[in-house]
Amino acid sequence: MCFVATAVTAQELESGVSRSLAQERTGYIKGINYELTFNIPENPEERVKGQIVISFNLYELRDVVLDFQGECDPRCIINGKKSECTSVQEHIILPVKRLKLGPNRVALNFTSLDRALNRHTDYMYTLFVPDKARSCFPCFDQPDLRATFATQLNVPEGWKTMTSDSSNPIPTYLYSFVAGNFQEKADTIQGRPLRALYLEQDPQKVAQLDRVMNEAAQALKWMEGYTGITYPFAEYGMVILPGYQFGGMEHPGAIQLSDRRIFLGQNPSQDEELNRMELVAHETAHLWFGDIVSLKWFEDVWAKEVLSNFMAAKITRRQYSDVDHDLNFIRTYLTRAVAIDRTEGTHPIAQQLDNLNCASLLYDNIIYDKAPVMMRKLEEVIGADKLQKGLQRYVKDYYFNNASWDDLIHVLDEVAPNANIRQFSDVWVKQKGMPTIHTTYRNGQLVITQKDPYNRGLCWRQKFQVRLIYDLDPSRTITVDMQQPTVTMDVKEPAYIIPNYNGLGYGRFTLDETYSQRLPLRVITTRGDLQRFSLLLTLYDNYLMGRIPANYFGELHRAMMNERNPLVMQTCLNHMHHVAIDQPMEERKTLELCMLDLLMQNPSAEFRRAMYREMARGEALCPDVIDRLYNVWKDQNDPLLDEHDYMDIAYWLAIVKPDEWQEIIDTERTRLNTDLLKQEFDYVSRACNPSTASQRELFNQLLMPENRQREPWALQTLRLLSTEVREPANLDYIPAGLQSLEHIQQTSDIFFPGNWVKALLSDHKDSEALRKVQQFLNENPNCPQYLRNKVLEAAWPLANHRR
Repeated sequence: MCFVATAVTAQELESGVSRSLAQERTGYIKGINYELTFNIPENPEERVKGQIVISFNLYELRDVVLDFQGECDPRCIINGKKSECTSVQEHIILPVKRLKLGPNRVALNFTSLDRALNRHTDYMYTLFVPDKARSCFPCFDQPDLRATFATQLNVPEGWKTMTSDSSNPIPTYLYSFVAGNFQEKADTIQGRPLRALYLEQDPQKVAQLDRVMNEAAQALKWMEGYTGITYPFAEYGMVILPGYQFGGMEHPGAIQLSDRRIFLGQNPSQDEELNRMELVAHETAHLWFGDIVSLKWFEDVWAKEVLSNFMAAKITRRQYSDVDHDLNFIRTYLTRAVAIDRTEGTHPIAQQLDNLNCASLLYDNIIYDKAPVMMRKLEEVIGADKLQKGLQRYVKDYYFNNASWDDLIHVLDEVAPNANIRQFSDVWVKQKGMPTIHTTYRNGQLVITQKDPYNRGLCWRQKFQVRLIYDLDPSRTITVDMQQPTVTMDVKEPAYIIPNYNGLGYGRFTLDETYSQRLPLRVITTRGDLQRFSLLLTLYDNYLMGRIPANYFGELHRAMMNERNPLVMQTCLNHMHHVAIDQPMEERKTLELCMLDLLMQNPSAEFRRAMYREMARGEALCPDVIDRLYNVWKDQNDPLLDEHDYMDIAYWLAIVKPDEWQEIIDTERTRLNTDLLKQEFDYVSRACNPSTASQRELFNQLLMPENRQREPWALQTLRLLSTEVREPANLDYIPAGLQSLEHIQQTSDIFFPGNWVKALLSDHKDSEALRKVQQFLNENPNCPQYLRNKVLEAAWPLANHRR
């Protein structure tokens, strides 16, 4: 066989990692290993420098292109000989004349960018997903060029470290290292070594690590049983980080977790404990669906997320047997998915990606929340046993390799050839939106009609329940198998019809006008928790569609007087608040008083906690409600509220009581008992200053990446600056905030751009806010569609404001 040496020209390369470059490299590069040395100075202002030796097998003689955004010494060693490499367009070109077919070995010196290093005073951690490894060290930064890693960290004396080094090959985005003045806890559970690094100082919170480690061990055992594949990594390590950008990240051997999600308050609610278990289970499930089997290209990032969410729900169901998991599934996934799918910013679960520098824009509630709904429907179609069999084969066939969603569909189609899985996937995965489903009685029949809002003639295969209620005869529940646009059934005329009775249908379920006007409050109060929760969702969505008046929610509070289910209570409160802020001020205050009345009448602890949080984070304006909040904050003796609850209340009180803002802020700060809490409070509380000049200066600071390193803090600060209380002065933030989106996307982590737009727009009520958004969209037709979608999603409440 004859091999012809080929050279790469600078004109052939573009910044980022293009699909064409990635596909090309996959064809001729295999067997990659990175030997990395990082010199990490104690001063976070000093640059991180390092050395790397990259070994790989070359199957075609040609220039080799590495990805790197930092500074690389052009002098290098290639196959034992001194050479020079060329840097161009965020790439390093290794010359073909120094390379050979088969094994190659390249040594480089480099200086990292800080973009993915997340450096703080006495600790740092890396976060490379989706394409930021190339900002730290030269590499092949694409998911299907897996590699083994060996890392040496030269760190200040006393610092502890953790890495994702493994003899198993992983993609660069899954590689990680952390170093810092951490505390450490190690344990062995069921023969498994587990290790945790953390910075938390509160001994009561640190004690929760015993439970967290046990939950991780249980999740590992469950995943081994479900997949038939033994956990292949040497150690289960976790790093718990303050102000962390995500809930967690699945680096093998060094899983990163948010301290807010792991270390709970003194009296955590069941919901908070459930969320923690789901997070631990999700990141553990990723070790199989994400680490053992990784995506081929980042447009399939959603596939690893849906499988991990799906597994997490199953794991949590087993650990919390006393929880209504159907209700929890609807609350956790379905409601968030519908909230984006009803907007003009929606998109298919599967999206096309041409360059990894846009991969961060794929992350939103469609891939995290609609995809699990789809997966549950898929299991319904194929059957739980066959789905498990298919997933077991999928992990075995692609063990420490890469696969696409279509590869999984191929496996499932072979396991269940009569289930028509490909057609199901084409509608649910590759098309945007959801159906509008209308249920009515006509001429002796129950008529259920499914319509595609985009007139493509699509039909979403799914099952759900309809409840028929009669004045005299027993009520009747019907399961509808929606495999075509219209389904009819012969029934006796009911007094009331409740669509989507069990809440597991996906779409916008419109109430028939005849029956919605008859729907009495007793129907809401006499059903089971799941059914009551589902009906609340249907009522709220019909309000958003203009089919139910706002005053219905004023009456609804009476139905909640004796409510005991915290998820039902919290959902009702959330709906009442969102309806309230749609109304003119007097009507709004009336609804807020109804919520306060609920607090006085319903004595349950869970309700009290949910109510105070809704008041503070929901920006209550009624004077009586503000007074109640002030007294709660002043006394600070409610054991159900934690430090962050009181901090949130203080922020809001300082905004609505501008004459007292400094006193409130100063008082709250004296009550904080850790340096980390004080750092967070000092950062966010700047937004409470009533000076418009100070607010403007702070907003301008947030536009600069160096001032947003703690992204959750930056988002909370922006939301406080953008509150409706400060209209119209803060409307001027909107153009600058939107114009900065592309730069923000390039300088932040994956969830930040979407959350930035929501924080910027969500609390506005002035019609001028919508005009500014429309002006931005009109004047920027070339804004990437991913970013336009995030703007359209966040602006949906402005465009559909019902006041």
